[in-house]
Parts: sequence; C-alpha cells; structure tokens
Amino acid sequence: MIKIGLSGIGRMGSYHLAVYERLMKEGFPVKVVAVCDVDTSRLDGSKSTLSNLAGEKGNVSAYKQYTDLDEMLANEELDAVDIIMPTYLHSASAVKVLNSGRHCMCEKPMALNEEQCQAMIDAAEKNGKTLMIGHCLRFWKEYAYLKDITEKGVYGACLKASFWRGGYQDHVNSPSWQDWIITREKGGGGLFDQHIHDADCIRWLFGDPESVSVFGKTVHPKSAHDIVNANYVYDDKPVFAHDDITYMGYPFGYGFNVSFEHGTVEYKDNVLTVYPEAGEKFTPDLSSYGETTDAYYNELKYFLTCVLEGKTPEKCMPYESMQAVKLVTAETVSADNGGKMIQYK
Repeated sequence: MIKIGLSGIGRMGSYHLAVYERLMKEGFPVKVVAVCDVDTSRLDGSKSTLSNLAGEKGNVSAYKQYTDLDEMLANEELDAVDIIMPTYLHSASAVKVLNSGRHCMCEKPMALNEEQCQAMIDAAEKNGKTLMIGHCLRFWKEYAYLKDITEKGVYGACLKASFWRGGYQDHVNSPSWQDWIITREKGGGGLFDQHIHDADCIRWLFGDPESVSVFGKTVHPKSAHDIVNANYVYDDKPVFAHDDITYMGYPFGYGFNVSFEHGTVEYKDNVLTVYPEAGEKFTPDLSSYGETTDAYYNELKYFLTCVLEGKTPEKCMPYESMQAVKLVTAETVSADNGGKMIQYK
C-alpha cells in the first residue's frame, strides 16, 4: 500500500486527487493520507478549482490538511508525495520530499532551469527514490499512437509535423495563486506553462532539433510569450508548434497534423484520423495505447506501479523532462530576441 500526500490542491491538484480517489475505489493499493496547500480557501472549499479538466475535483475534506509541506512531511507516514505546486516551487519542494525518503511525482514543467532540474535528479539518485514528472502527452493514447507509428516507420519517414494547443483561462475572475501562471519569474510564461507539452512531445518523437526559432507575443503584463510560434530545425523535415494561452472565450483545445511518406495523421477536435496514401481514411484502434482515455489516470497509475515494483519510470525519465526544460529555455532566448535562431545541438 502506497500512502501518499498531495502538495498543491489547485486546478491540477484537485484533479490529481480525483484520480487517486478513483484508484482507491478500484482497489489499487494507494491511500491518500494528507493534502497540503498554503491557500486555505483551497482546503475549505470556498474557492473553485475547476479548470479545463472536465470539472473533476477531489474531496479535500476527507483527508488530513496542512498549509505547510514541512509539517506534512514531519507529521505523516508517507511513501510518496505528489507535487502540484507553482513551477518556481517545484525543485526545492521535490528535493525536500526526496531527501525525506519519499518518492516524488511532480507536475510539469520539471522546473524553471536545468540547474533546478539536476538538483531534483541528484536528490532522487542519492536517496534511491523514484522521481517522475507529469508529461501527460506520453500517456495520451493519440500521442502514444503517433510515437509508435513514427518509431516503426509504418507510413515511412516523417516529412512534416505541426502541433497546436491553446484556450482561454480567466485570470481575472479565477486567478492562480499570486498570479503565478502569468508571472514570468514564477511560471515561465506560456512557453513553460503550456507549450512545454508539445516541446517535450517533439523531442520524444524526433530527438533534439539542430536549432530553434520562436516568435512570441506577451499579452499578460507580468508574463512572457503568451502566444508563440516555434520552429524546430531538423535536417530532414520542418516541425512547427503553436501555442496561445490567451484565446478570449475560446475553449481549450490541442492537436497535431503529421505527414509521412505514405500517409498523414491528424488529431483534431478530439478525433484521430489516418489518411493513408492508398485506401480510405480511418480512425485507428487505440485500445493498446493506454488503459483509459484519461491520460492523467494512466500517468499517475504508471508512477504508482513503478513505485510498487521498484522500477525506473522509463516512459517518462527525469533526464528527458530536464531536456524539455533545456529546449524551452533555448526557445525563450529566441523569443526574447525577436525570433533569433538559436543553435541547440
């Protein structure tokens, strides 16, 4: 039985809690013991935690509550802690958890720079504990399918790839704690908070690009590059990613269009379609690419299974998560300099 505590019960944290509650109901050997959040309104239920995650949230009143991570670590018998805090707190909090002898799940992005990421990796290795970062696209059936056919060359070599995501979040009526999401020094701006999903996916699919060029626009005054067009230079194909965290009133969405020598694969409006060179278009069977359609469920269950079995989380290695931060750091330099081409490899 894995006894777990959650630190951060905001938009994403409340959803993580709902997933753990589902796992407990299903009989998986995990038990939520305590929850922690410095914002007491998250604990007493007076502040909404709904976001773009289908309105799911856990029942925080069912668990021991803390407003300080140190106190939770000192007073509770925990095997693991899930860090779902503002990005600028990830590294120090994860290191603290790992040094206390607990396993650690941490939301993406891993941290705000490579040094912070390396500190987390060092702490996990020193203490012999599992560390995993929540890059959920690696557990998203449609993206896992794309990874599989790309690696296997099912439709030949990739010729072109484009990715997009974006949607409106009301930072006036439903702000993040201390506005951290739209404060550059705390959340890293749109490149770190949201675009990093696709940046990690691009590395996962194609490896490191030769160089990157990013044009961005800052809309929220304290933020950075809330709208971005990112171009990745490979020697055999153009790769592009667009992200916008400011779409006014527009529902959150995401997708991709990838062309191969003998077909095209598109993920649009939550439907994955394959257009083969020969034959009719079709929607592939995704049953073998994830236990459920909920990537967060697949992700958290995978982390817990790795802890139970003493295995390294090979689907989402901490080093890979650090490399995603390194890539987005290079993209930030490019965006800060008007799209300057930044040599990466």
